[in-house]
Amino acid sequence: MELNFKKIVLSYLDTTMYHDMNDWDKADVKAYTESTADGYELFIVTFDDQNPSINEDVYYYDSDLAEAVMDALEDHYSVYIDSYLYDDIYLDDTFEEYFSENVEKIVSDSPDSFTEEELAFVKKEYLDEDEETEE
Repeated sequence: MELNFKKIVLSYLDTTMYHDMNDWDKADVKAYTESTADGYELFIVTFDDQNPSINEDVYYYDSDLAEAVMDALEDHYSVYIDSYLYDDIYLDDTFEEYFSENVEKIVSDSPDSFTEEELAFVKKEYLDEDEETEE
């Protein structure tokens, strides 16, 4: 069974992620790329897309972006990130990692976010519980 870690984690954190440019203004935090005058690509994760802080919001490498996006989501901010950048920084893997690290809290705090089949799968695969042993 394949779980939608993104959906589960966003539901657990009670926040939203946008990928459609039409939703840009709905997001609290924007994650996007810009190019320098000499052609280098920079990565930005900011609350203020009109005046991003060079020291706090701009990244030269994309390796820290997934963590910055997850930090914003954990603080219950909504995030805009286009689907290309989302894929480039492997956010699906980050959602899966977050789920794995927090599975017990997620299951206990929001069991209704799973179907019965998903919940049984999660208990067996992630929590080492079998339904037969539960009573």
